[in-house]
Amino acid sequence: MVLYLCKATFFWKMGYVFVRNVRYILDKSSFRGIRLIMNRAERRKQERLSAKAGVSPKIQSVKPKLDEALAHHRDGSFSQAEELYRQILEIHPTHADALHLLGLVVCQRADYQQARSLIEKAIQQNKANPQYHYNLGLTCERGGMLEEAENAYLQALHLKPHYVEARSNLGNVYRAQGNLKGAVVAYRQAIDQNPDYASCHNNLGVALKEMRDLDGAIQAYQDALRLQPQNAEAHFNLGVVLAESEQCEEAAVQFQEAISINPEYAKAHHNLGLVMLGRKDRNGAFAHFRKSADLIRNHGHPVNLTKIFPSRIKHDIEQLDYLYECGISVDIPKSYVEILNQLKPQMLAVDAQNQPLRVTSAQAQSLAPSYNRIFYYAVSPALSQGAINPNLDREDIERRYQASHPEILYIDDLLREESLQSLRRFCLESTIWKKDYVEGYLGAMLGEGFVSPLLLQIAEELREQFPGIFCDHRLLQAWAFKQDSQRKPLNIHADAAAVNVNFWITPNEANFDLTCGGLTVWDKEAPKDWDFKDYNDSQYKPKIMEFLRSSGASPITVPYRENRALIFNSDLFHESDHCVFRDDYQSRRINVTFLYGHRS
Repeated sequence: MVLYLCKATFFWKMGYVFVRNVRYILDKSSFRGIRLIMNRAERRKQERLSAKAGVSPKIQSVKPKLDEALAHHRDGSFSQAEELYRQILEIHPTHADALHLLGLVVCQRADYQQARSLIEKAIQQNKANPQYHYNLGLTCERGGMLEEAENAYLQALHLKPHYVEARSNLGNVYRAQGNLKGAVVAYRQAIDQNPDYASCHNNLGVALKEMRDLDGAIQAYQDALRLQPQNAEAHFNLGVVLAESEQCEEAAVQFQEAISINPEYAKAHHNLGLVMLGRKDRNGAFAHFRKSADLIRNHGHPVNLTKIFPSRIKHDIEQLDYLYECGISVDIPKSYVEILNQLKPQMLAVDAQNQPLRVTSAQAQSLAPSYNRIFYYAVSPALSQGAINPNLDREDIERRYQASHPEILYIDDLLREESLQSLRRFCLESTIWKKDYVEGYLGAMLGEGFVSPLLLQIAEELREQFPGIFCDHRLLQAWAFKQDSQRKPLNIHADAAAVNVNFWITPNEANFDLTCGGLTVWDKEAPKDWDFKDYNDSQYKPKIMEFLRSSGASPITVPYRENRALIFNSDLFHESDHCVFRDDYQSRRINVTFLYGHRS
């Protein structure tokens, strides 16, 4: 679940840049909406102090140029501001403000190492300026240099103990480091210094929620909204915690409030869809999931693309050819088809390694539809006779699941044949495969296009027909992966949920080796004190494997079969088995995953 940490602030001696909505997804941060606001009183004070101190003629000579640069910076004309800052530094290489402000411009274009170097040079000229240390902290935080960010914020606080923004952002760093207790302390100290700091109340709620103090999180979000009723992120965050507390009607109100403030709030539409699905309004849920998909993947806005995986080029070429062969008329931009074919020889040359290909800005513009357009949704309606196979022995399945320790079982022939074929057509024809993975498979998420009336029917029928397995757990997420048979399978991980349903829909004839191609599940749960990134990030595989070895875990491997479903405790580590599938579009291994309920 995505939660939002709000309002970091870039400050400097002669004004400040507001960076709104510091958004953390899994364990990474991004900044949006940078703009400069000049503080005239501060600026005049600085000018008076400079005059009193007898500023050198060299500094006085560059002052008009600095004023012009600041005007461009304030207006968002960063390239013009950068050019002027560099001109000032040619005249006066140790000009602290120019070094500092140039660092912020460079940070804006995500060159964090250079930005850090420039701001550090400014600090060498003026070690006592807390704003310089603060902005160094933000730059390092933005670049993932968390230890350096922590040290910079602490130095800013040493120079200015009541620097509320620095203390709040120190809490953000502690949270990103997994030090939730430290984050809570920092947020509460900032709130003690400024009780009206609405975004800090919101951030406190995020940390408390991650510590499983749901009541405390609710109170923190309510405090944020009391101070700032139009804070869409706080409404959203409150809705997430209310939904997790099974206060679904109240959660729906908060998601609707967030949408009324920001109609293009995709995550609010997605989460409102989940709540509506839980109260059996599948049509309403479908509408909000589709709206979320349009906002995230079907908007037509320019994309920031400098490289592309060969696996994506290969898939998109294959899918467009498949649609053409099926006689499905889709309005595809000519330039998009041309650039795919232009890149095909390069793709073939590096296909085995899946090394990303560099693309020019012109090529990126033509490739944009692969990321920002959903050209076609295949029709996949709900079935009046039901989607789940009516011949399943439901009592026996529930009994076997409850008797297994830990809970793992597989079911063959999960879906009716009509349901299976309709879902397969939806996956083959719909141009929803927008999420790239370095291993070479592609993903489609519930709120990003992987949704149809049939899919929601399957998800809800599972819950309704197997209450002994799913209890009162609601659907939290769904996705599908398409795996190129030439690619490495999904890495070992666990999912943050109570029950995991994983089923396969590609025909058995595509699988050259029926002894493999399925899923391996280990019979030990992820430790309860591990953070999400510890058990769901490939870089932590050595840590996971050491835990499994030391705990005596045993792998349970279930071979691939079409229409076979694995249902298991979602805390269990699992990974795709070795796959040997036919290398053509219709033979790509497709697995569908549903997650239900929250991790206990």
